[in-house]
Amino acid sequence: MGIKLTQAEEDMLRGKNGEACKVAMGVLLRLGNALGAQEFVRVSSVQCMAHYGSLHDAGLEWLEKLGDMGGRCCVPATQDPASIPFEDWEEMGFDKVYADKQQRLAAAAKKLGEVLTWSCTPYAVGQVPRFGQNIAWAESSAVSYANSVIGARTNRTPAGMAVCVALTGRVPKERMYLDENRAAAVKVNIRDAGELTELDYNTIGIMLGKFAGTRIVAFDGIPESVSNEGLKYLGAAAASSGGVALYHVLGVTPEAFREDPFRGQKPAEEVTWTRRDIQTAQDALTTQNPGEVELAVVGCPHYSIGELIKLADLARGRKIKKGKEFWVYTPFETRNLAERMGLADVFRESGVRILASNCLVISPFPRKYKTLMTDSAKFASYLPSEHHVELVYGSMADCVNTVMN
Repeated sequence: MGIKLTQAEEDMLRGKNGEACKVAMGVLLRLGNALGAQEFVRVSSVQCMAHYGSLHDAGLEWLEKLGDMGGRCCVPATQDPASIPFEDWEEMGFDKVYADKQQRLAAAAKKLGEVLTWSCTPYAVGQVPRFGQNIAWAESSAVSYANSVIGARTNRTPAGMAVCVALTGRVPKERMYLDENRAAAVKVNIRDAGELTELDYNTIGIMLGKFAGTRIVAFDGIPESVSNEGLKYLGAAAASSGGVALYHVLGVTPEAFREDPFRGQKPAEEVTWTRRDIQTAQDALTTQNPGEVELAVVGCPHYSIGELIKLADLARGRKIKKGKEFWVYTPFETRNLAERMGLADVFRESGVRILASNCLVISPFPRKYKTLMTDSAKFASYLPSEHHVELVYGSMADCVNTVMN
């Protein structure tokens, strides 16, 4: 039994909304039937991908083809960070052919009518869904944040599929769009851990992904005072070490605030993590043979304005040591706010480089550093294999103290 179409969806499939919409609906219909969906749901927003580091030539040609056929987004659609820092790529030594292809992807996204935020944190740059609202986001950390912290509904939407959803406003109704698939299956108790820091939430996220895989977890023992940044990092790390798209925190996140996230069922598995467990996992994120740290990289997911304020407070009056660098990844909008607040002056004076709307995970590495340091468990999970580097894992303050006088 295939997907049952509404009249509006049949019209799209017949080309009444244009050739690009027809092609997109055809793709979604085949995918939906393969996934066993019964119907489509309408979405209020989409987060696409338009970075060359993942899409390569095939993705570039796909987006350009849809644009040439007259495709236009019918719902607000943003995209993940770019594979080059648009304003710094030449100075930093990025290959021109590679940069030109990323620029073509940016032009294709613009032609399709996407909102050019270039961020893995769309919820921080104007794309904020409501509780229970259906969306279709691509970036794994954003998917986790939307499902878990906001209580919106989205699967991890593949890049080629996401642009089709943006053109039609429809996505197959399966997995995270269904009530019965959002219940917790396993439970994690946090005990005797003391005050949890943002680095701890990063680390707990790595532990979660390895433990849960794709299962939905409910946490007991995470305090109500946990920051949005802490939850952001927890979800981002869990999506990089595993496939966690939704987690619950008892008494904190919306679907576990007043209701039982287990829906009356007993957890299939239950574990308890203590400070010792967290410390062991933290230590393991530093690679086995790090040398002297040459570069500190932070902002994965993108730093918020609150995090830039903390970083400026730590960096004020200090200078980067000779032969070392400090890179910060953040959206254009957050960088612009930092300029208005005077934070960017602090960074310039100290030697910190802000790389707006870029990400090192999906970028070439234009300079040959052997040992990096980061406060991001997602960076720590990906960068050693992506860029063949040694890595030291520590807090924001650790990063500042390591590369600054």
